[in-house]
Amino acid sequence: MDYWREKSREMVDHFLMNSKADEKYLLSPLANTVDAFLGRKLTHEELVEEAMGYMFAGSGTTSSTLTYLLYAISRPENMHIQARLRDEVSNISTAATAGTEDDIVAVRKNPYINAVIKEVFRVYPTIISTLPRVLTEPMVIDKYKLPAGTVVGMQNWIHHRDPTVFPDPDKFIPERWLASTEAMDASLTPFSIGKRNCIGQNLAWQELYWAIICIMRAGLETKVGPEMKDNDMQQEDRFNTAPRGKRLMLEVVRVTP
Repeated sequence: MDYWREKSREMVDHFLMNSKADEKYLLSPLANTVDAFLGRKLTHEELVEEAMGYMFAGSGTTSSTLTYLLYAISRPENMHIQARLRDEVSNISTAATAGTEDDIVAVRKNPYINAVIKEVFRVYPTIISTLPRVLTEPMVIDKYKLPAGTVVGMQNWIHHRDPTVFPDPDKFIPERWLASTEAMDASLTPFSIGKRNCIGQNLAWQELYWAIICIMRAGLETKVGPEMKDNDMQQEDRFNTAPRGKRLMLEVVRVTP
């Protein structure tokens, strides 16, 4: 924590010393404008804390998602999913070599690759904590009337596993997203929704696309290592989820030259 804070302070000081007021960096509005809630500019320490949050949100979350993506496709019952991913990326690479389409554009539009990522988001959401919100006006939910000022919250873990929306909710089935319903799309909220949704979600998607391309293009096959125990990958709620066993051990072999 001390190292993280010190590096964040160095980054903020470098930013304040070298950036101009009209430059559009992520920290620019925080450093140069009045905070609407506080009615003043952020102090130096508050700016450092915001920078710490940005770094955590932009690294720990995506790395957790990638960890569980590798785990999901490396389980014995899901090796066919990994094989199809490899084939999809291989076909995209062939098209890119032929000059018919840029590979990252093709990956973004590939239904199966997107389906796998969405299913990882659904089954292994990075944030499984309740995200609190304070009602600014009364709200009626079913037969309950909640007054303004009530603290409410949502949990990805719960509505991602609603069996009325996702049949066999505990099973990892990417194919379900190839014919998704409106209810499915509305219920998938790995980045939250509304005004407080994640501002880094496009970056997260891009990072996952590139990771899949690199791993699959390398012709690698991954299997869950024999030293892994059944509950090692159970998600622990540390706000950003983490495996209970604190590790993911994979056997990696090359299946294509």
